[in-house]
Amino acid sequence: MTDKVLAIIALLGLIAFLITVPLFVPHIDLIIFTAGCVLLATFDFWRELFRGER
Repeated sequence: MTDKVLAIIALLGLIAFLITVPLFVPHIDLIIFTAGCVLLATFDFWRELFRGER
């Protein structure tokens, strides 16, 4: 359970770090890149932590 909490905190930290780029440099390509990074990180988080126990 602790690993899931720490992973959520890490994911939120990554999102907070990545969101600063489009806020200060609002170009469409940076917004798309940031959204892609967040989506890939969220997908990996979901796939690794919420898969069935083997």
